[in-house]
Amino acid sequence: MEVMEKEKRREEKRGRIRETMEISPYCLLSLLPIFLLSGFSRSYDEFDGHAATSRALLQTRTTCKEDFANKNYTIITSRCKGPNYPANVCCSAFKDFACPFAEVLNDEKNDCASTMFSYINLYGRYPPGIFANMCKEGKEGLDCTDVTQSASATSDSIPRASTTASLAVLSTFLVLCLLFLSS
Repeated sequence: MEVMEKEKRREEKRGRIRETMEISPYCLLSLLPIFLLSGFSRSYDEFDGHAATSRALLQTRTTCKEDFANKNYTIITSRCKGPNYPANVCCSAFKDFACPFAEVLNDEKNDCASTMFSYINLYGRYPPGIFANMCKEGKEGLDCTDVTQSASATSDSIPRASTTASLAVLSTFLVLCLLFLSS
């Protein structure tokens, strides 16, 4: 009998604790304006992208005029292979690819270098900073005097998917026009 009474008291305590632990709907309703208004205290400026800072403070970088999205990265990816990534082979391949664009890559007013490295890492899946850490020739960076502009580094050497698709659409349109006019 005592055990039953003790158990009953425990259940009553648990019930009271549960009642006191419940959050009143009025309490939740009073917190609603705080949650709603807290979103307005955020500055919209924090969602904007900011240009990377360099030597030219408070100046934004211009978009790269060179189309690195359509370059032929097989110059690098076919020669510089992991897991060991031999420095002499990788740096030579990197120079063969990058030296024709040295002028725009060295211009700190544009984002060409970061764009090029993004595509190199995208197509080659290289470890971050591999070329910056491996390929060093002096204070001025890599020496491009002995590297000639490679024909395969230009975007004209690879077939563009967009050009092919455009030609396919255009030819289909012309065929349909001819069929329509002939009937």
